[in-house]
Order: sequence, then C-alpha cells, then structure tokens
Amino acid sequence: MISLDVDILYLNRYFNIGIDKLQQYRNKSITEIMEIEAELGNRKAADFLTQITTDPEKLVKAFGLINPKNRYLILINMNKDDLTKFIGLLDPAQLVLGLSIFTQEGLLKLMLELPTETLSKLVMQNMETEKFLKIIPEKFLDKFLTNDKINREMIMKSLEDVDEAQMQKMMENMTGQPCYEKKENIMKNLSTMENDKFMEHILSFDRKGKEQMISGILKKKPELMQEFEPEALVFPFSKMEKNEILKALSQLKTKELMPMFENLSPDVLALIATQVDPKVFAQVLTSEFLDVIAECGIDF
Repeated sequence: MISLDVDILYLNRYFNIGIDKLQQYRNKSITEIMEIEAELGNRKAADFLTQITTDPEKLVKAFGLINPKNRYLILINMNKDDLTKFIGLLDPAQLVLGLSIFTQEGLLKLMLELPTETLSKLVMQNMETEKFLKIIPEKFLDKFLTNDKINREMIMKSLEDVDEAQMQKMMENMTGQPCYEKKENIMKNLSTMENDKFMEHILSFDRKGKEQMISGILKKKPELMQEFEPEALVFPFSKMEKNEILKALSQLKTKELMPMFENLSPDVLALIATQVDPKVFAQVLTSEFLDVIAECGIDF
C-alpha cells in the first residue's frame, strides 16, 4: 500500500467518516475504506470512485496531492515508462529546474544524449560560429572536413574565404619551403589534385585556415553544423558555469529536452516529475492509473 499524508478532517467532513472510524481503517487503502463505508450505507462513500474519476479536484483533496511528498510517494511506485509520461508533462523551465540537481559534469554527460540536431541548435542559439570553431579542439575541425557530407566542391568554394597568408602557410607546411604563390595559383593547383592528395593539403592548413574554411561552409549551409560530433557540440558548454548551461538548455522545448531524461534512474525521475501540477497529476491518475489509486492509503 502507498501510505499518503492526507487530511483526515477532509475525509471526515466530506465523506461523513468519523475520525475514530478512520483510525480503525489503518492499513487499508482509501478505496477499501470507501467500499466498506458504502456497504454500511454511507452514500457519499459509495459515490467516491465516480466522483474522483470525474472531478480531479476531489482526488487532489482526498489524496492530498497538493503536497509534493504525496505526489512523490505515488510516483516512486511507478515504472520508468510511466514516469516518463509525467516528465513529458513538465514545461522546459520545470525540466531545467529538475536538471539543476546535477553537477556541471553531470549536465554535460546528459547533453551528450541529445540528438546532434538539437545540440547544433543549442550551439547556434548561444554563440557565434566563429567562437565555436575557436573553442573546440582541432581534431573536431579535421573530422568535420573529412566528413562524407562535406564534399570537395564545398571545400573549394570555402577557400574563397581563406586569406592568402593562410594558403601560403598551408603550402609551406606541405613542402617545408617558403611559399610566395598567389592565392589563385594555389587554388588552381589544388583543383587539379587527386582526392587523397587534395585532402592531405587541406588538413595541412594551420588551425586559423581550417576555421576560415569551415566558417565559410557553415555560412552557406548552417544545417551542416549537425555534422559535428556530439562531443564537439557539447565541448563549448564545458567552458561555461553551471547556471549558464541551465540557461542555455531552457531555450529548448520539452520534446527536445526529453532525451536527457531517458537514462535517469526511477527515483530521480520521480523526484523531478513531482513538479507536475496537482490537478494535471490527478487527471492522469484517473485516466491511466486507477490501479495506483486503489493502492493509496492513509498515513496516520
């Protein structure tokens, strides 16, 4: 039985059940109490189930659902799938408040559960592309440039945004000799190379040159931000304070935040889901969890 801390005076007044009798009903569920009272001729008790399933406010009062502790005691007895339903009823601010129980490191790990589409949106909402490219480790720039979705034509077009000095440095990195070639000649030379040799030259750019290339690609196709690995998209947030991360997450919708809750333990989910509005909580109970209602009793 789920023992709730309820207002026995309410049960006494509204359902005409004496305080002494309620004391005798210890270890019985509220539904069982009402069934016994109904057999004894208590007409209000006989209508109990009908009333609470048609009027959520009566369930709120009878089960003391205004008390977060009671909502938690009910939730903690549910399985993970059922808890997820209640989590989905929370607005983004409530979800982020729930996430505030985690450390900065914990938040970053949970963010890795988000799809790259959501993470890329989060990055673009909170920083300029140039800042993002400067922050992330260079290995992520290289992985982006070698991604199958980034074709040679895109890279050649992006070289228009790379200054001549960076082009010359790239050639110096490849040959070990000073380069004084003009930008257009270097680009012409690159355009005639075999693919493997071409990529070898591209990856020989200094970091600044790679940033300029990728920035040019993303200006034309912002959706390609999704081609960065989740680790790359989350990395800039590791440089933020915890409250800044939470503020950024609050910009997402409930549906977008839900993946962060999928692998949380049931006790943590129950704690977070306790924020559901009591009346909404009651509506869900009466429509989907009559078996749970039947298990709820009074904690004297």
